[in-house]
Amino acid sequence: MVFGNTPFMFPKITNFLKHFDWILFLLAFLLVVIGLVFQYSLILNSQAVDFSPFYKQLIAFGLALVLFFSLSYFDFRWFRNYAYLFYALSIISLALLPFFGQALRGTRGWFIFGPISFQPVELAKIFVIIFLAKFFSDRLKKTPVIPFKKIILSCFFVLIPFVLVILQPDLGSGLLLFGVWFLLFFVVNKKRRHLFIIILLMIAVSVSAWFFLLENYQKERVLTFLSPARDPLGVGYQVNQSIIAAGSGKIFGRGLGLGPQSQLRFLPDSSTDFIFSVVAEEFGFFGVVIVIGLFFLLLWRIVSYSKIAYSNFSSLLILGILALVFLQVFVNIGMNIGLFPVAGIPLPFLSYGNSSLVAFFIALGILESIKVHKVKSSEF
Repeated sequence: MVFGNTPFMFPKITNFLKHFDWILFLLAFLLVVIGLVFQYSLILNSQAVDFSPFYKQLIAFGLALVLFFSLSYFDFRWFRNYAYLFYALSIISLALLPFFGQALRGTRGWFIFGPISFQPVELAKIFVIIFLAKFFSDRLKKTPVIPFKKIILSCFFVLIPFVLVILQPDLGSGLLLFGVWFLLFFVVNKKRRHLFIIILLMIAVSVSAWFFLLENYQKERVLTFLSPARDPLGVGYQVNQSIIAAGSGKIFGRGLGLGPQSQLRFLPDSSTDFIFSVVAEEFGFFGVVIVIGLFFLLLWRIVSYSKIAYSNFSSLLILGILALVFLQVFVNIGMNIGLFPVAGIPLPFLSYGNSSLVAFFIALGILESIKVHKVKSSEF
């Protein structure tokens, strides 16, 4: 079967199971299970016990697994043919949010259809990675050195979703998009002069954003990060409570469901942005080592995929997904322990969030497809 210019192949089930990376799947599965355990414990100790969010997360997990295995079986090269279409769909969905989106926790970033909610930015992260992998790989076919004007053009394509995302406002997700773009640019760039110019431009844009784009509360988060005592009962409250929760767990933690900061609701957004502090409080340093160790193994496993990449597109796709997972884990843990300002970035696989969970399993499904479809065509 052929889609576009690419032969589209389904592997035999035996070969699919043979080449499927069960280690990658198991690592992600364990992280989700850990997240579900803590989300369940947080609900048990709430004043009004409501298990509907937990059930929604379970349903999202089931959907994520279906998409994960489907995309693993699916030929990932199909995404290359329709990368620009996926990019366009992500732009359209983000552009519709101001008109049809619903606001949750001060951010108009969700489409809500009855009991179902969907956050377009989570899928947009994956679609932008696919687009950039296609964009850069097409240029690398023609020349080993991508012209600077093409680099600027790729930056412009990322700037569009970036602006749409920060208008929600969701500065953290917007910066993640630019972080992924910068890491991909850093890899494909062959000239130091280009890197120097881009860094200068980023500094100029950051200064301009401070004066013309950032909301006052976003500026306060940065200022509070630089000076935690600036507003301990206001913007700095979350960070202070998160640090207290993380530090109070000591070696083995206070026990599941027994963390006072998280269970007594001193720690806001404990099931989403600050789930890592809940782990540290209730399972202590021991639990932190397990979670960080699982993430390290997951990232290491993704890095190992670079050895099987047989095209620029697959290499850049692997790198883009690696960058997204790494940056999101790094920033979330950093803001939980006071190293970064609060950016509203969930911890992959652990934090409550249906769209985020599904999107990350889609990303892992694409990675699995790269591994499965590396086999010789005679095995299909």
